Amino acid sequence: MPRFSDGSLASLVTTDTADGLAFRSRLERVQANDMTALGELFAEHGDMVYRAALRLTGSRADAEDVTQELFVRLPGAVRGFTGTAANFPGWLRRVAVRQALMHLRGGRRRREVSVASVSALTMPADGALERLTIDAALAQLSDEHRTVFLLKEVEGYDHAEIADLLGISTANSEVRLHRARRQLRDLLRGSR
Repeated sequence: MPRFSDGSLASLVTTDTADGLAFRSRLERVQANDMTALGELFAEHGDMVYRAALRLTGSRADAEDVTQELFVRLPGAVRGFTGTAANFPGWLRRVAVRQALMHLRGGRRRREVSVASVSALTMPADGALERLTIDAALAQLSDEHRTVFLLKEVEGYDHAEIADLLGISTANSEVRLHRARRQLRDLLRGSR
């Protein structure tokens, strides 16, 4: 190994490589069920996972379930990750989307009534209460249309990625997006 003028050994490990080694070390600790390492990943990426799950499930309780289930299963799932530290957030977001879709398919959704919807029933009707919000319009879409719309327009996936995630054809993804947009446009026009 080369030596500096002061006689110390020169490190061949660059900062990027050192960061990569530290990241790999953390993933190995997660695989070994090290709760500290898992907690570090949760602190860094938990909000992103929750937001992705919330957009797809439309329910805070379901998003919390998906997030919890993802991090419980992460020690086993991380074995399949072969990318770099820079690739990890994208990979984890994709895992979160898959977990949310499995949650939706499994019918494990929680049906909850919000305080706002209960108070709307007891308040006198006026035009403002009858207006549809975007969230309310999205909630009226079928699961398959809402999922494709959110994956494309909010999450930024292309149709090939959506098709892969949902197990449908690219053309089917495009058709579902078109129908979702048309339904949203009709629902929002009708709310004015």
